[in-house]
Amino acid sequence: MKDATIERLSKIIADPVSGDGGSNNNRRIPRRPNLHVHLSLAEGWLSLFLLALVVYCTIWSIEAANWVDHTSILTLTTFIGLIVGVLAAKQRRLPRLFVHVLAIGFGLLLAFWQTAGADYNGNIPAFAQSIHQWVVLSFSGGTSSDDSIFLFFITALGFLLAYTSAWLVYRTRKPWLMILANAVVLVINLSYLEDGYIVFLVVFLIASLLLVLRFNLYESSTVWKRKGLRCADDVG
Repeated sequence: MKDATIERLSKIIADPVSGDGGSNNNRRIPRRPNLHVHLSLAEGWLSLFLLALVVYCTIWSIEAANWVDHTSILTLTTFIGLIVGVLAAKQRRLPRLFVHVLAIGFGLLLAFWQTAGADYNGNIPAFAQSIHQWVVLSFSGGTSSDDSIFLFFITALGFLLAYTSAWLVYRTRKPWLMILANAVVLVINLSYLEDGYIVFLVVFLIASLLLVLRFNLYESSTVWKRKGLRCADDVG
């Protein structure tokens, strides 16, 4: 009985599966490919949150200073700049110079579009004419009182500051340089604000310290794993 069972089992394993057999169990059912979008950041999402907090302390101080009207558009511009900066820093296919030129061009177009929407109700030709007049006056030695030009430059610089900050952290691996660049802009704006806005500096310093600690911890854990040293998984 035992030998018969073993022989029968060996025949089942050895017999090839017929492609046109009558049994539905022998037919292979093609599996649909599973499409999963996995978003991950090697340095951790906390590092991105702290980076955004550092940059937004600077940007919000500019909005609080209220140099010109409609500076609230900087919030969206900064967010887009951070996203573009992270994506540019993480990609490895395109050369750096091409990426920077592309990012600067995109930032200028974004600032142009937002300024036209804020000061000219979306009238792009009217804002383009205003820029043309400003350029002509600049080369002829004249002056202009058009605040939309200043808003355009502030918006463009806000995008570039966010983009550069993300690049310095995730590509150049120099968070201290990013903190220094934002600190200069923050301190300049705080000098024109009331004492109550010092809270921007307090949050800025705390977020900067935590970002440096988190980033150095990630760099050290990478070295530890490369050398085969053990460390707790929850060390972060």
